[in-house]
Amino acid sequence: MGIEDWGYRWLKRYMDAPAWIKTPLGRVYGLMPDSLRHGNDYPRYRAEAGLSSPGEIAQLTESRLRETLKWAATTVPAYAALATQLLSDMPVSEWLALFPLMTKLDYKRAPEQFLSGGCTAAERLPMQTSGSVAEPFRFSLHKGVSRAKEAAYIESFGQRIGLSRRDVVLSLRGRNIRGAEAQSGPLQSYEPIKRMLWISPNHLDAAYMAGHVEAAVARGVSFIQGYSSAVYELARWLDFNPRPRFTDAVRGVQLFSESAGPDMVALIGRVFGCPVLVHYGHSERAVMAGSMPDDPRYFVWPLYGHVELVDEAGRSITAAGVQGEVVATGFDNRAMPFIRYRTGDLAMWSDKPPHPQLPGYPVLERIDGRNNDYFVGRDGRRIPVASLGGLRPPEFLQIEASQYEQFEPGRIVVRLQSPAPLDPAVLAVFDNYFRTKLLGLVEPELQVVTHIERTARGKRRLMIQHLAVSSAVAPDAAAGGLSA
Repeated sequence: MGIEDWGYRWLKRYMDAPAWIKTPLGRVYGLMPDSLRHGNDYPRYRAEAGLSSPGEIAQLTESRLRETLKWAATTVPAYAALATQLLSDMPVSEWLALFPLMTKLDYKRAPEQFLSGGCTAAERLPMQTSGSVAEPFRFSLHKGVSRAKEAAYIESFGQRIGLSRRDVVLSLRGRNIRGAEAQSGPLQSYEPIKRMLWISPNHLDAAYMAGHVEAAVARGVSFIQGYSSAVYELARWLDFNPRPRFTDAVRGVQLFSESAGPDMVALIGRVFGCPVLVHYGHSERAVMAGSMPDDPRYFVWPLYGHVELVDEAGRSITAAGVQGEVVATGFDNRAMPFIRYRTGDLAMWSDKPPHPQLPGYPVLERIDGRNNDYFVGRDGRRIPVASLGGLRPPEFLQIEASQYEQFEPGRIVVRLQSPAPLDPAVLAVFDNYFRTKLLGLVEPELQVVTHIERTARGKRRLMIQHLAVSSAVAPDAAAGGLSA
């Protein structure tokens, strides 16, 4: 086990430490070899993340999937009944089909049933994530394995745009800055190990942007990583307040954790004049995918985990262009294997050729967000939030951000963030836009606000849905009227 997981319990203390403590510690730690920091398997994960031989990838993927399923069936109580059914002469696809689809609720109801008896408590790394729900989801990673593997793949992802360990990164990923809430408190914090300049997630309004940009220039920032909404706000501000000393120095942008629409990516790319990559992954570390500098599709790392798409009835989707839910079987987490885990995210397979640099990688044409990212019409049908994409009226340039919240079928609250009141004629354009895009089935209530609240991690929730998804009909029922 590497120092990263051994010292994970002290990570927050390190991040909150003053610079005179953090800087020397970070510099010394940064000089340590990867095998000491992340564990002996880190070089193997780095090599696997960069494989480009389709034959080798296919062979290793099948072996890793078979190994994962066998381990789960023989050591995890929830799957004990399957152990005798995994016959050695069966194709691995048939093995996988024997395992039931699992949801987050299944794990919450009986978490001990999904812990492997083959791992001790000392080998488990307790984690939790609240995501978009009030009750945190508690689970276990494999200590010395799961986080090391993720770090190796993230490093490989950065290399697609030339990011190296020598570069300084501006991070807009939601780490709170100690003392930022105090009057004249610090709004940025530099972390020397990963050479990251962190920005307070609670201070991303226009009033603070100039200070953030000046700090980035002073630190020599050349790459940006962040939540899509946070980076988008920075790009919008720079679009109206150009700072060429900063934007000209940025060589690449990586967007994490939130869906990023084509118009959002286009604006960020135009403002910074560099490649913009979009990452897909989740806290459970069962799947990871990312785009390429010249291709916006999502390329799934085949040795990180196995990915399926299923329809609402749980049936497998193999055809391109058909939307389904992402189901992931993660590799290498022996402490609490996630097998056929329904992520709640919606995607579709691509019908285009694979990327020449990534042969053997499964390709998702797009990821449309979570399966509760829907408006519910007055007749009960679901209308994807993604249907609001595409060409927008120029009046959208007058707002800084938007958010939707639904309490009852057929009505939504639309919050439009603007530092000044909007002209009635502009509001009329917005009203007509939402009525048209939502097929006349949803009544929009426009609210102009000066600030849209973020979560504690700095994310801005685009859609807050209070209605149960099961109360709506399948998207297919609305076919023919949902194109963007």
